[in-house]
Amino acid sequence: MVAGDNTTPSLYFLPFNSGNGGHWVLVAMDLSRLMVYYLDSLPGNWSKYPSMKKTVDATILKFRSKKNYRNRKDITWVRVQMGKALRFLA
Repeated sequence: MVAGDNTTPSLYFLPFNSGNGGHWVLVAMDLSRLMVYYLDSLPGNWSKYPSMKKTVDATILKFRSKKNYRNRKDITWVRVQMGKALRFLA
C-alpha cells in the first residue's frame, strides 16, 4: 500500500473482540500517520467499542513516543465499509 506522498505506511493489524456475543472487528493501524482503519460488519462507529479505542490510541501514542515523533496531531479513525474492504486489504 503506497501513500500519496510516496512513502510506504506500516500497517499493523489487530483483531478485536467486542465482547458482544463474540463479535470481531478488524483494526489496521498506521502508527506513523496516526490513522486507524477499522472494519466492522455491524452498523455504527468506533464509539460502540470504547475499550478498543482506548487500547489502540494508547498503543499508537506509546509507539510514537518511543520513536521520538514530535507531531502531536489527533488520531484519525476511519471506518472502512465492508463493500470496500477487499480493495483496502489488497
